[in-house]
Amino acid sequence: MSARSGDMRVALAAHPVAWTLTRLARHGGPVVRVPGVGLVINDAMVAHEVLQRDAEFVKRAPGGFSEVVTQLFGPFALTNMDGEEHRRLRGMLGDLLSPANATQLLCGYEGRLAGLRTALERGETIDLVRFMRIMSGRLTFEMMGVRHPSDDADEAALALIALGERVAAVLRTRRLSERELRSCDRDVEQLVAFARAGYEADDAPPSSLVQRLRERGLSFEEARGVLLLFFVGGTLTTAAALPRIVALLVDSGQMTQVQADPKRIPQAIAEGLRFVTPLPATVRIASRDAQVGGRRIRAGERVVILTCNTARDSRLFAEPDRFDISRVHDPRTRSLWYGAGPHFCFGYALAQRELHAVLAALAAVPGTLRIVQRRAARGVLLPRLARLMVRLDGGTP
Repeated sequence: MSARSGDMRVALAAHPVAWTLTRLARHGGPVVRVPGVGLVINDAMVAHEVLQRDAEFVKRAPGGFSEVVTQLFGPFALTNMDGEEHRRLRGMLGDLLSPANATQLLCGYEGRLAGLRTALERGETIDLVRFMRIMSGRLTFEMMGVRHPSDDADEAALALIALGERVAAVLRTRRLSERELRSCDRDVEQLVAFARAGYEADDAPPSSLVQRLRERGLSFEEARGVLLLFFVGGTLTTAAALPRIVALLVDSGQMTQVQADPKRIPQAIAEGLRFVTPLPATVRIASRDAQVGGRRIRAGERVVILTCNTARDSRLFAEPDRFDISRVHDPRTRSLWYGAGPHFCFGYALAQRELHAVLAALAAVPGTLRIVQRRAARGVLLPRLARLMVRLDGGTP
């Protein structure tokens, strides 16, 4: 299976209609007005400009995701904040997830990564999707300062990821009805309970993210918004992205290049994230009449940035549908899939280091990694694989 067709199946399984329409929009030009949707942006440089103009293109307004985010996570979830209020909260977070702090958070997972290598070397078949969901779930519990709520920490981690996905599934660009809110109340309340337990615990690990938030003066309402948004918008996307990137590397034959030279791992991550774009789109609302890519837009109109299309802008990425870890990314749009401007992803450093740690573990395994089974998840918000079984050539299934 080619890298392109394999990953296309993942996107189609998640959103068959939306993915097809997105592909069509890509051929409509840099900026396209779509009735009932808004101004759709396919051009990477125009997208970067809009994300930088945060006073003109805001998040907290009807027609964006902010209303639903506020309903679910409260008013302090970063992605539903703008202007001075947003700058104040981001300023309080400071270097909380700096590269050094992110590395420290992942130190406790060296044993688990070593176990992954050992299992593959023994010829075992490993489900990388399950591995990443467990790792990301356990990391979330640790960041929340919560002891695993069952005797089986792995099963608790899997349940936490599934809970987060159920909450993420209701995110949309219109307010939830009372009935819709009631349907996810239990899941949101469970997430809030975890955040509160960590925030109020006197014996929570000082390295936990929630304790550091409290030490910096964040109220519980502020801390819970940051934590829940970080979990749903960050941890889940990282868990979904890694197996897709590994599948791309194996399908394209480029996994052997990473194994031969681990220094290429950052290139593999950058190109992998460009190709899969875990968050396919982001939305802004015009706060006043403005110009976008030569098009007029009126106050209150929606701007939809199709990240999955901007990441394949042929003017900046030669042969954009080809997965190539030797590609040198244009610095003007580097990591655009993490956003740009004041709302650039708060968890960028942690996501990068988590992806690097797992790929480094796989690259350290001698032999050829082979996919023996895969299955795409259907009807999910974040396109992902439901299963990716891998083993070394010559191993026993």
